[in-house]
Amino acid sequence: MAREVLRRSVPAGASTPWPDDFQRIVQQFFGDADASLAGAFSPALDVEETEDGFTMHVELPGVKPEEVDVSLEENVLTVSGTRDFYDDKTADGFRRVERRFGSFHRAVRLPDRVDPDHVTASYKDGLLTVTVAKAESAKPRRIQVATD
Repeated sequence: MAREVLRRSVPAGASTPWPDDFQRIVQQFFGDADASLAGAFSPALDVEETEDGFTMHVELPGVKPEEVDVSLEENVLTVSGTRDFYDDKTADGFRRVERRFGSFHRAVRLPDRVDPDHVTASYKDGLLTVTVAKAESAKPRRIQVATD
């Protein structure tokens, strides 16, 4: 039995051939020995779709709502901001730090046309919830079948 091996080239600018989600899962399972206290990170999120729109749930524990920026441009929803290290402590006394601090950025391309005038964002208990309505032209509609 012969096996065929398919090879894909990795773009020159890519640091890893794995998608971000897979890379994050591996880092969560094995830990990230190279992670520093401060630096850019991507918070976990869930994207939910309904007939009327999309809802993103973004985990941002320890982030103040005023430290979060939400924008929508050409169907790309972007959430960014910063999470500061403990206000009253320094890193010197810690033996292990698994939480990420510093700038965060997450962008999601939404698959359908959306209505940029109907976007809402709320924050409660470390969870940012952003709802984006679908444009009327993107919503499914029933077509009446004519008879003779």
